[in-house]
Amino acid sequence: MLKKTGTLLTAVLIGLTATVTTAGPAVAAPARTVGAELSLGKLILNPTERGYQGSAELTVTNTGSENDYLYYKMREPVPGAFQYWRSDCTVSMRVEQNRRVAGCSSPDFVTLDPGESFQVTLNFQVLTDPRNYPMNMGGGWVEVYSVEQDEPVARRSFGALFRSTNGSLIRPRPYVQDTQPDAAIESVGPATLDPQGSGMLLLPVTISYRGDAPHFYLWIKASPLPAGSLIFYTVPADGPVGSDQALVPGLRMMRGEVRSFGLLISQPTDPADLQDVITLEVSADWYETPDADPSDNTAQTTLAVAANG
Repeated sequence: MLKKTGTLLTAVLIGLTATVTTAGPAVAAPARTVGAELSLGKLILNPTERGYQGSAELTVTNTGSENDYLYYKMREPVPGAFQYWRSDCTVSMRVEQNRRVAGCSSPDFVTLDPGESFQVTLNFQVLTDPRNYPMNMGGGWVEVYSVEQDEPVARRSFGALFRSTNGSLIRPRPYVQDTQPDAAIESVGPATLDPQGSGMLLLPVTISYRGDAPHFYLWIKASPLPAGSLIFYTVPADGPVGSDQALVPGLRMMRGEVRSFGLLISQPTDPADLQDVITLEVSADWYETPDADPSDNTAQTTLAVAANG
């Protein structure tokens, strides 16, 4: 009995020794992988009462081995078309081929687990007259980035397809957009007393936009204003001004659009200065791009109140 027990104990010890002897080195944990899959729907711009509008669905999926914060950058395919204020994006002062490059977060700055996705809608508007034939324009791209590395983990190029006014998308022609803004002053004055009883002067102005070049907004400047005079509001109001220049009220302008508004200007300290000649100038803001025809950007007037004012 003792001999049998000793034999079994010896066998167990030999087995343990064999196990210890043949065991290899500890296996290292697998290295983290970073990756993303990018899916982008086709961007089709449809004709509307105000240019073309359309959207594309962007889906980003985490294909890495761990949770990750993914974000993206996008270059618009049509200059000035991306409606960035309706998404989680900001547009920097960087432009490529006259196209803005936007930096965009994931919705609500969400972090994705492996295999998870987020989806966003990219909205676009092109302020040009709808045509009776389809058009297209390329030059856009989307890049996906991870906080784990500097280089993009996914990239895709894309363009825009403009639907014709009769609904066709077949055999599109290239869309050729103006590259320089073309704003103009159509008329100015005469000044009247503010009918709301503020005691200020109301100077009417009519401007037009003669091209489809992209722009952020338009400015109107009056100089030199006499002592005591400043632009306090526009009519319709787009916020207080208190300066010699103001934003033109309203949305960005389309080719051929004409817009009338008023400037509420305080009375000069010396009433005699009402006869001083001032120059009004309209300008478009787009990365310091000069106006296509500066000769029609200015007009002269005085603050003298009309006889029937």
